[in-house]
Amino acid sequence: MRKYNIIINVLFWTLIVAVAFAAVWSYVKYADNIKKIITGNIPANEKIVIKKEPVIVSKTETKVVEWYYFVATGYSANDPTQGTNNKTATGKEVYEGVIAVDPKIIPLGTVVEIKDLGKFIAEDTGGKIKGNRVDIYFNSKEEAKKFGTKNIWLRIITDKNEIAGDFLSKN
Repeated sequence: MRKYNIIINVLFWTLIVAVAFAAVWSYVKYADNIKKIITGNIPANEKIVIKKEPVIVSKTETKVVEWYYFVATGYSANDPTQGTNNKTATGKEVYEGVIAVDPKIIPLGTVVEIKDLGKFIAEDTGGKIKGNRVDIYFNSKEEAKKFGTKNIWLRIITDKNEIAGDFLSKN
């Protein structure tokens, strides 16, 4: 029994010495960087660089656009298996170009662009549409089924609610 206690003590103190050595070595090697982080003193010539995707608006104007990652599915009107009818959550008749959204994320009435698919308007909601999910309306059940589920990039074109835009940029 005493033999095992000695082995455990030796292993314990070896681990303590190794950790202490690693701490001292990293402090010596990276002392300047550690001091900068602790004190918050970053020299003026060191700048933090943030890159965003530039988009050409016209020949003379370029602006930065933020794209958000979403999961998109297709849906159609009057489909009992999906629980849909021919009216949107805003009370309008559903038409191509409508998407169903989580109104906490994208407010109803917001115009969005889905990369490689075009522009859509958020006029519907759905029971399973929560967070970064959207449902794209198709005229037929076959088209919706053919679309299936896809990962998409979406950007806000007209934002009716600044809070939703702030939420998207933080998440």
